[in-house]
Amino acid sequence: MGRAHLDMIVGTVEATNERGVRIAGEWYNFSRFTPVDPPAVGSYVRLGVDGKGFILSVAEHDDEPEQIGIGSDRAVRLAVLKTAADFAVTRDEIKSADVLRIAESWLAWVER
Repeated sequence: MGRAHLDMIVGTVEATNERGVRIAGEWYNFSRFTPVDPPAVGSYVRLGVDGKGFILSVAEHDDEPEQIGIGSDRAVRLAVLKTAADFAVTRDEIKSADVLRIAESWLAWVER
């Protein structure tokens, strides 16, 4: 059985309810099978979200990236690289050398 693909969602929590959280105008639901501690409104978080939008992990930070020593450009590049690596890990035909090419392509799309 392969590893589950996780998307990383990074941002400030805009709202919460008993079912999930909203970040950048999008709602992400808590998983019934993987309980997590709900983050507080206003906190800066990184969510691990499965393909169906269910939250599998929450990592909270006290400050936004610029305040923890990561510039926004660098944070975007790292997020794209992480997403490309997560994408590649579930596909046997993709080699490690391909990850950077995928990330560069996706970064160009993000920055257009």
